[in-house]
Amino acid sequence: MKVLFFLMLIFSFSFALASDFKRNGSLKVVVDNTNKLMWIDDISVLKLKFSHEDGEEYCENLSYAGFSNWRLPDIKELALIVDKRNEKTNIHKSFRYRIADGFWASKAHWRTLWFYADYMYFVSGTPYFDSRHKKKYVRCVRSM
Repeated sequence: MKVLFFLMLIFSFSFALASDFKRNGSLKVVVDNTNKLMWIDDISVLKLKFSHEDGEEYCENLSYAGFSNWRLPDIKELALIVDKRNEKTNIHKSFRYRIADGFWASKAHWRTLWFYADYMYFVSGTPYFDSRHKKKYVRCVRSM
């Protein structure tokens, strides 16, 4: 009985930590109210691939949905949108534009003389790092 109570407690606590995602179709963004983040969710997410440096520049210079403070997410922020229950893409179902592939994160590694950077590999929902010269998708985010 104690084990069952303990498991129920952990289960309910995990739901309390879950993010509260809401899609805003008119702005084509997904808002994470729990973590106070706004994610771009339009077709450009699936059509454009960048090197890491070009992806950073793209997000920083982007003016979208009336905001100009977009940036590349860090790897922990990308982990917030991983949903392993969505077996096709491992991206939370609130996002309309999803693809199982690599998305750049903001951190480049000094120990590799900034040759490698983090990315989230949504085929498995796992973070990795790769050469910053390779082309990957970007999903810009902004803090609210």
